[in-house]
Amino acid sequence: MKNKLLLTTALGAVALAGVANAETKITGQLDINYSATSHSTALTATDGWGRESQINVSNSGDLNNGMSYAAGFSVEWDGNGQNSAKADENLYIDFTTGNTTISVNQDHGQNTDSSAVPRVSINADSLSTTTMAYAQGAGIGSDGHQHVKEGMGVQLSQKFDQGTLSIRVTPEAFQDGGSNDAIARGNEGQGREVMFVGSLGVEGLSVNLQDVKVEKAASSTHSASRDSKGRAYSIGYKYGQFAVGAMKNDRDLGNSTTQSYKSTEFGATFAASDNLSIGVATIKTDVNSTTTDEEIDQVSIGYNLGAVAVHLNYAEYDNVLGASGTNVETASIRLSTKF
Repeated sequence: MKNKLLLTTALGAVALAGVANAETKITGQLDINYSATSHSTALTATDGWGRESQINVSNSGDLNNGMSYAAGFSVEWDGNGQNSAKADENLYIDFTTGNTTISVNQDHGQNTDSSAVPRVSINADSLSTTTMAYAQGAGIGSDGHQHVKEGMGVQLSQKFDQGTLSIRVTPEAFQDGGSNDAIARGNEGQGREVMFVGSLGVEGLSVNLQDVKVEKAASSTHSASRDSKGRAYSIGYKYGQFAVGAMKNDRDLGNSTTQSYKSTEFGATFAASDNLSIGVATIKTDVNSTTTDEEIDQVSIGYNLGAVAVHLNYAEYDNVLGASGTNVETASIRLSTKF
């Protein structure tokens, strides 16, 4: 018992020694949304409130080996459920030397839920609760919307003058960790993603390149018949008040129906003033199991009130999931603030 106590005391001293050079921050974000949706197969339209609130705790400083570190986690509350708190976002410990960072994380850092297409507000698949074929970035899984970053893993990032290259590996895709030191085993195979995000040294240019794969596992619910793969390539360019961009997104879901989605997106924004911006986007997705393309058109208006941003969104979703005549319309007003 004495040896254990001495060891515990020594470890505590080591841990406290590193805290002296550290800086801790607490930040947060709050989004409140009111939306109305009509569906071609529903008798009446639906409307209601949505919300998302998040608290972020971060710590950074220098290590005794010359490296720097950063660590943190987020707690998020979605919707109105009393027990809806989640701590599986933005969890990380980063070790950095020069332009190289090694990170153990979940839902942190450069990841495939991103695009170089310019936007004023949230993208079309986040705007509506309707399950659709289109997804921003190289999302895969049985519904085509999960990302490798949603599982615990290790990420290596290297910064260059032209951008940042990162590689993330998760031993079991979509597996978000167990309780305390316990091992929670998932049902998926290994997941990995390779990404490059940067300007290639050209002012105003944005490039986002993604390649993702989840290996087949016998117990998998996402890749029961073959490996899941996703590839997304997007480019954007900003000139003065205008910005334009395009994305090509191919995803092989790997489920038992060998489903694949191929999306093409074009977007543009215009900064009418320092506070007012307008954005448009059009997206077409080919669903390999149907003869009809899913088509989405979105218009967004954003107004900056300083501490609070106001977003107006309207989107039409035609032939959702490639089903001819399955159409949805969504309009919303969104208030967002950070602190």
